[in-house]
Amino acid sequence: MTRFFISALALLGMGVMATEASAQFSVYDNEGKVLFTMPTTPAYVDFTYQAPVTSPFNGTVGTPVDLGLTSGTLWADHNIGATNASDAGDYYQWGETETHYSAGGNTDAPTWKEGYSAGYNWSTYKWMDHNKDSWEGCTKYTIADGQKSGVWYDSEGNFIGDNKKELEDADDVAVQTWGGAWKMPTYEQQTELRNECYWVWTSTYNGENVNGYIVYKAKKDGDKGVKVYSGNTPSSDYDVATDVHIFLPAAGYRWDSYLNYVGYYGYYWSRSLDTNYSLYAYFLYFGSSNVDWYSSDRNLGFSVRPVCPGVQE
Repeated sequence: MTRFFISALALLGMGVMATEASAQFSVYDNEGKVLFTMPTTPAYVDFTYQAPVTSPFNGTVGTPVDLGLTSGTLWADHNIGATNASDAGDYYQWGETETHYSAGGNTDAPTWKEGYSAGYNWSTYKWMDHNKDSWEGCTKYTIADGQKSGVWYDSEGNFIGDNKKELEDADDVAVQTWGGAWKMPTYEQQTELRNECYWVWTSTYNGENVNGYIVYKAKKDGDKGVKVYSGNTPSSDYDVATDVHIFLPAAGYRWDSYLNYVGYYGYYWSRSLDTNYSLYAYFLYFGSSNVDWYSSDRNLGFSVRPVCPGVQE
């Protein structure tokens, strides 16, 4: 990793622009597209080389959005597998980096890849010894959670799991498809999003018939963590056309060969294992009258909204 201290010449040479009039710091790609903008010029910028990503995926790589979070975390503007914020995108089992279908994942009848016609369940889960029953066959991301059976304990009851509590980069679909600094969010990052933003349920995002939450950068402390559910009136201080936000579509989830609750609920994986029960991983869950977190079976097909770090001091 190389650290560059900011100077006028360095800014021009790196495709970075800071103007006194706007008091903003922006980073552009080779085509002049703004990658992200900060309100002030940082003292330095870290550049880390990332090898090219070769894993195939649908959609486009997202754009980071600064929601003013305490950690500095930037959230992508759309889901993996989507091309814009309104698209549902693709569905992934926890710890897998490819879909089980080649097309039509957000329809009731996708084109399944060979060997995956059963859809999303334990029989198709990558990290599973399929000679075992259900959760007892989990072969990776296993912790000592009090269960005295399966491949995690030997015949004398000694724990032999791997004690991994968070996805490795090799099993993080954001790392393996989008590359760069993108990762799946941790449970803590999803909690921060719930607690520090202003959430508004909508059924007409950008004039389209798409249900989900507009997640605004909070304009004042009293707005942080506020949820405006269906039927309630949001503050007039927030305008989707002008205010910083991301949109999380209620994309539902895949289980077996079925697509469930599209337009009603959203299920977004974190990269964090449930440390009480290795069968489960944490996810962000929401509907028109709630925004919460849960943990559930790792074999379900949920949405993924990546994050990347902001510039840290």
